[in-house]
Amino acid sequence: MLRLRIKEVARDKGISMNQLSQRAEVSYNIIKAIYRNPYRPTNTDTVNRIAHALGVPTTILLEDVSVEEMIREQRALAAELAVPQRPGRWPRRQTP
Repeated sequence: MLRLRIKEVARDKGISMNQLSQRAEVSYNIIKAIYRNPYRPTNTDTVNRIAHALGVPTTILLEDVSVEEMIREQRALAAELAVPQRPGRWPRRQTP
């Protein structure tokens, strides 16, 4: 499985998602989606633009991982994004 290393490379270079979006001329929402799911299918033109904006060869952004590693990472990402459930009821509004 291919994994995009965009988040890690951008972090190492001190480039924020917003800066990367502007430099690469790629939608902020696409950058955000790639950060959240590095296994997301992504257009090669988009990956090339991002690599150029980061000043690295495109191949640096690609990583070959095992299916088992991908499943572990996907589970960790899902747990990270899960909204914690609030036990019990929401408090009632107080009337003045």
